[in-house]
Amino acid sequence: MEEAKEETRIVITYGKKNVSVYLNNPDATTKELLTMHRCLVSVLIKDMVTRGMTVSEALKNIRRSYKDAIKMYANDMSENETL
Repeated sequence: MEEAKEETRIVITYGKKNVSVYLNNPDATTKELLTMHRCLVSVLIKDMVTRGMTVSEALKNIRRSYKDAIKMYANDMSENETL
């Protein structure tokens, strides 16, 4: 008997709207993922500014996070190519 997979869903409330995707859903559309991404980034920037960062500092941290994520992805891809 095959064991049922547990789905991991992330929900972000942005304004009066809930946006959610299942993180381990290989069928999630690019539009769904980008919508979730935009909401998450907006929430992160708002939270950083609320905690006392300037908008420019918050944006700098977000940009650094993108660069780190791209490096992580590139490293994962290069490791997988050697297998």
